[in-house]
Order: sequence, then structure tokens, then C-alpha cells
Amino acid sequence: MELTELYKLRRGFTIIGITGRTGSGCSKVSDILANDFKELEKGIRNVEEIDNDIFQKKITICKNYLNHNDNWQNFELIKYKDLLLFYLLSYYGTEPKKIASLLSNHFRESKGENNRSTILELSKELFQFTENEESVKKIAKHKKAFNKIKTKEQLAELHELFFGNDFRKISDKIFSILEKHGYYRRTVLLHHISCNIRRSGDPLNSNKNTSIEYIYSLAELTNRLIKAKKQYNDLSQKPTKIVIDSLRNSLEIMFFKERYAGFHMIATKDSNNRALSRVKHRLSKKIKDVTEVERISKKILELDHTEYKTSDYSKGVFSSPDVYNCIQKSDIHIINNRKDDLEDGKYQNQFFTIEEQILKFISLIQQPGIITPSSSERCMQFAFMAKLNSGCISRQVGAVVTDENYSVKAIGWNDVPSGQTPCNLRSADDYNSEKFKSNNYSDFEQGKETSNIEVDYKYKDKEPYDFPNAIKAYYNGKDTSINNKDLNGKNCSFCFKTIHNHFEGEKNQVHTKSLHAEENAMLQISKYGGQGLKGGILFTTASPCELCSKKASQLGIKKVYYIDPYPGISRPQILTNNRYQMELISFNGVIGKSYTKLYEPFMAYKDELQIMLENEPKDFSKTDWSKVIKNVKSEELKKELNKYINDKNLDEDKLISFLKQ
Repeated sequence: MELTELYKLRRGFTIIGITGRTGSGCSKVSDILANDFKELEKGIRNVEEIDNDIFQKKITICKNYLNHNDNWQNFELIKYKDLLLFYLLSYYGTEPKKIASLLSNHFRESKGENNRSTILELSKELFQFTENEESVKKIAKHKKAFNKIKTKEQLAELHELFFGNDFRKISDKIFSILEKHGYYRRTVLLHHISCNIRRSGDPLNSNKNTSIEYIYSLAELTNRLIKAKKQYNDLSQKPTKIVIDSLRNSLEIMFFKERYAGFHMIATKDSNNRALSRVKHRLSKKIKDVTEVERISKKILELDHTEYKTSDYSKGVFSSPDVYNCIQKSDIHIINNRKDDLEDGKYQNQFFTIEEQILKFISLIQQPGIITPSSSERCMQFAFMAKLNSGCISRQVGAVVTDENYSVKAIGWNDVPSGQTPCNLRSADDYNSEKFKSNNYSDFEQGKETSNIEVDYKYKDKEPYDFPNAIKAYYNGKDTSINNKDLNGKNCSFCFKTIHNHFEGEKNQVHTKSLHAEENAMLQISKYGGQGLKGGILFTTASPCELCSKKASQLGIKKVYYIDPYPGISRPQILTNNRYQMELISFNGVIGKSYTKLYEPFMAYKDELQIMLENEPKDFSKTDWSKVIKNVKSEELKKELNKYINDKNLDEDKLISFLKQ
């Protein structure tokens, strides 16, 4: 029996988002997904090269599955730069003065650069190319109206405009012109266009408006494009598979996660420090001057660093790229490895190359549970689930400690010590109460017994004072009660460390109320007893800071799996010390909701195989139909069967089709 219908939603509709730092492999993953299976196959090892029998079976099962019939389907690629260009043309495609103003403001390497002559030449080239392009005029008709595209006719027109050959040619030509006048300038221009659109809906944002209502402007456009592509594919009974390259704003990722059950977020990572060489290689195809390639490559990576480590979110600016948060919100993690990175005797039990990892994840997306998780995925999923217990209002982190055989010995998360109240359950509003007295706050926080403690709180040159006054000053008289409409019914939690450091003028991590997840996990061994951890493994959804790294080193931990590097010097200072080196492993695999989504089969595999193999149509030519009819209880069905059997020109194919119903 064919069970295609059972997997119709999974195989018929898949949206994949790609995120990652510049040079980490976003474009590489997108290109592989957009190509034929033969392109993927180039980076997959032959099973003869693999010594581990179990992994041999896993990679063979996935390869055979995706190579069968139409199980591998090419993805349609939506490039983020094309998305920005399409939005820009819809807004100002027929307004050359606006485009010139946009270029004048943002097509520059720095604010102080005099780009007047460049803009004049660039504008002339762009206008000569676009003024007679009918497609540009058609795109411009959709200004500010993407969310109104709903009818079949409107979606069909949108599909033709974006996915048609005309726009592809326009995009290639425009970006070619921009890159000729400065590849880095082009990159900066796209950065500002994306921020402006999320900030005000206007690519130019000439009025410097900021409103959170526009934050999903680009996501909404993408949503309409997905609907347009699905409608187009449904008419030809083709599956809809789309990859979006590359998402760099975490709120847009949340938009797609909430909107589509078939959405999967992939983060690509560079664990071999090849980002610079990859960017230089890409630029060398466009720029002949080696010195210029080196200079621009470094500037592009500087911009990437800004987009990765931005603190704008903590200031309420959500329009900026925030790649760190994007990686943290990803379900699938891929390391940009190639066959050349293989070491003798290593990686014999894991999907190693970028192609092998894609092979695995696409197989699981289409056929959940086709293989089982790796040991590292299982342990990291425990850490991921553990972090949800954290009451920290800054960042939730989970950690797991195992022995050398991946047997879990302790689980921890960042939270306050036992007996204290988590920060998310405390409230700044308590300090406005005249009867403030609670076991949820320390004596120091209540202003008691601090006369003999040197506390140098300064606020607008006033005399030093205690924490209750500090927290009131921090919120500057704002209403922190449940009655404040801006809080929307939420508890006004506060971070002790942030406020304490603010008035001391320090950035001291010692004052955090919470234990770090890694130290919490390691302390469980001491608290409840257990075996030593020498030679063991640490899993963390972040990566250990200097304090936790020292503890892990003292305990004899030999491996550390992490999602994304923690800022600081823990790696060069402690983790890779010449006398005691830990193996640092950037995690690749599935975590979060996708862990269950990809590894839980739709039905018991044994039952699925039995249905597929034993319910095939049998040879009815030797069947004694009188016996068959006797066993049929439905009189109506008996009559129908008699009609077929008594027909002298019995059509067995028709009968088989009838019985299958």
C-alpha cells in the first residue's frame, strides 16, 4: 500500500531558513538544496571509507532513501538580497530621486566618505537600465500593499513578478552595477535598507521614523511569496520546497516559526576559522586587485561582527540584525566541514561533511525517525530542555555533564542557589510598597545591615545610599505595577546584577544572583554524590565562561560541546591551555522542537513496513469469489461485488481498484 498521503504535509511543503555568520556556509547550504541530488552526492563519503558499522548503516539508509524516485526535490531559493531589491523597487522603482537619495545616504564605506561622484555615475547607470523595464513598473504598483495580496489572480501575478526570469535578470544586472562601484558599499547599503524597512517600512526612512508595527514587513513579503509559489505548484501537483538565504533578524525567524509547521531553521557555523579565506575567494571572482580583496574582506567581516554582537535588542531596537540570537533560535546546526578536514580515525560515527549533514536532515524532515539521534544530539537536547527551568531574565542556559560514554551524570541550568527566589518571580514594584518585607529578598536588597558594608552607590552626584533607593532611582519613578498598561499585565522583574553594577559604575559578573548552568550541573555531583568526572564530557547551550572553564578543567573534563561561542577569553586562556587541553566541539545536529519533530516516527516503523509490503494487490485470478462474498457482512458491498464477478468481461484492474477503496 502506498503511504504517500500520510507524509503529504511533510514532503509536500517544507520551508527552510538559513542563518549564520558571514563565511560560515549559508550560501553553500542554499546552493546544495537548490540543486540536484548529484550535487549533494559529491561531498558524501563512500561507505568503504567508514569503519564504524552502525554509522555505515545510517548514512546508507539516508542516501538510499533520498536517491529513490522523487524523494529528493530541489528547493526554490529566495535570496534575502533579492527580497530587499524587490521591496525597494516596489517602493521607489519609479522614483529616481528617492533612489538617488538612498544611495547618497547609504552607498558609502563610512559616514565621512564623499561619494558624490560615485553616486552620480551609479545613478545614471541604474536609471538607464531600469527606466524602460516594464517589470519594474509592474513591481512598483505593489507599493505598501503586499499584505493585501490575497486573491488567486494577485498571487499568480506576484509569482510571475518575483520568480519569473525578468526579475532574475534585473536582480543580476542591478547587483552587478552596484558591486562594480564598491562591493563593500553594496553590502552596507543592503544592511541599511533592511534596517530601515523593519524600522519604518520605508527603505529610505527619510523621516527617521521608528515603529515596531513594521518589524515584519520583509517577513510578510516573504510569506506572500511562499503562498504564491505554493499556489503555482499546487496547480501542477508539485511539492513546495523553499529555502530562504539568509535570515539575520531573530524576530523574522520567530515569525516563520509561528506561521509554518513545516518551517525549519538551520544555523551554519565555521569551526575551522576559514571565514576570511572564503570571503576572499568569493571576492576574487569579482575583484582582480589582491590588496583590495584583502581590505574589503576584512571590512565585511567587521560588519558581520557588528551584526553578530549587537546590543540593540536590549535597548528596544528590534530592527537590527542580531545573528547571535538567530543562531540560538535555530533548530538544526550545521558545521561547514569538507572532506579535506577529515582526520584519520576520527569522525567515523557522525555525519561530518556539510553534504552529509544536509543528507541527514532532509531525510529526517521527509521521513521522521528514519534514523536515531547521535549521542551528542541526545545530550544536547537534555541541556536544551534543562535551560527552560531557568528563572534568569537575561538568558537561559542549560548544561549536561556525562562520562566518556555519554552517560548523563548531572543536569543544570543557570538559576539562583537553592532556597532563593528566581529573578523572574521577583518584582521591582515590591519596593514601592510601604509594607515591603519579604523572604524573596536578601537583607542587602531590603537595605538592612549595610551600615558596616562599603557600598559606593552614586546617583547624579548625590550621597551614596542603599539598594531600595537604587532600584527606585533605576526606574526613575516609572509605574512598575500591574496597573501600567505598557507592561501589558506582566510582572516587572529586575536583574540585581544590572542595577548594582549600574550604580557602582562597574561590570562585575561576581554580583550575578544565579549560578551558571555548567557549575550548577557540576555541583550536583558533589551535592548528591556520584562518580568522578575525569575524562567526561560537558554539553552547554552556550559555551563556558572563564569561571566555569576553570571548574571543568579541575574536574578533568576532556570534551566540551557548545552551541555558540561565549564572548571572553575562556578558550585561549583556559580551555586550550598547552598543558591541559580540552577538545572544543561546535555542536552539529537537531535540538529543540525539531528534535521531536524529526526523530519521532509518524507510526511504528514495523507497522508501516507491514502495510507497505503485505497490503499489495494480490493475484485475484485464482480467487474463489463465492467464498469471498460469503465473508462480506455488508449487503450493499455484496451486490457491488456480484456485479463485477458476474460480468463476463471482468476487468480485474477495475476490481482491484474497487477493493483498494
